[in-house]
Amino acid sequence: MYTPNQPLLQLLRVIALLVSIFPNQSTSQPINQSTSQPNDTFSLLFTLPVVARFATADNLGNVYLITTQNALEKYAPDGRLLTRYSNNRLGSATWLDVSNPQKVLAWYADFRTVVVLDRSLTVLGELNLIGAGYPEVRTVAAAADGNLWLYDEVAFQLKKITPEGNVLFQSQALNMIQAERVSVSAIRDDGTQVLASDPVLGMMLFDVYGQYQRSLPWPGISTFVLEQNRLEYLTDTALHIEDLQVFVARDIPLPESAKSPDARVWAAPNRLFVQRGAATEIEVWRRE
Repeated sequence: MYTPNQPLLQLLRVIALLVSIFPNQSTSQPINQSTSQPNDTFSLLFTLPVVARFATADNLGNVYLITTQNALEKYAPDGRLLTRYSNNRLGSATWLDVSNPQKVLAWYADFRTVVVLDRSLTVLGELNLIGAGYPEVRTVAAAADGNLWLYDEVAFQLKKITPEGNVLFQSQALNMIQAERVSVSAIRDDGTQVLASDPVLGMMLFDVYGQYQRSLPWPGISTFVLEQNRLEYLTDTALHIEDLQVFVARDIPLPESAKSPDARVWAAPNRLFVQRGAATEIEVWRRE
């Protein structure tokens, strides 16, 4: 009579025990790859008795407005007015970059001038881009290291410059990469990458040295938020969010007031602003 080898029997018993503890993956429940998503709704924080041409917020929750009187106003996260700045010699202020609350950028497009303000909206410096040698610039942005980004439409290059106007880094000539003329409407720098939007061509991704990496075929985006590898922009009915690391997208429905045909809507980190038609107040919403 055949007697099984004892060590072999012990090995078979161990294998059977392991199989009972760790069943075959093909018969076990699939791994759930979906995760709960925070910040999926908007709640109204407060309204401000202001008619605004532009609105944004910094990462501390402070609110910044450009009023129809061309004043720049800063409000605390609870809605208290903190400070105000006005400059009418440079024409209309069109846009603010508050990604660094210590160095707020105010863009006066008519005179191609950037005004740098501290947290109390006191002037730190001013740069006229025409005088600095950049006569055709539609938009500027704060670099994460305290410098400035711009798109030079004469040289077809994205450039990082110092607050004095000296070039630090610049991209390849984009007319050698893109078949169509590039017209940049917005630039953002989150410290790890730089995105520039062309409403016709889509998004262009650069590294922190201004070197072109690739294009993202998402046209129709004129302005956007870039934060921690997330691209956020407004559609007619939602705030659309793209995770640029894993390319997972989701939408947060806009409040009903933001869907009104006469509403002006601005997105900022964890904030949404709605100015409705002839309303004399602006709504400030928070993502929950």
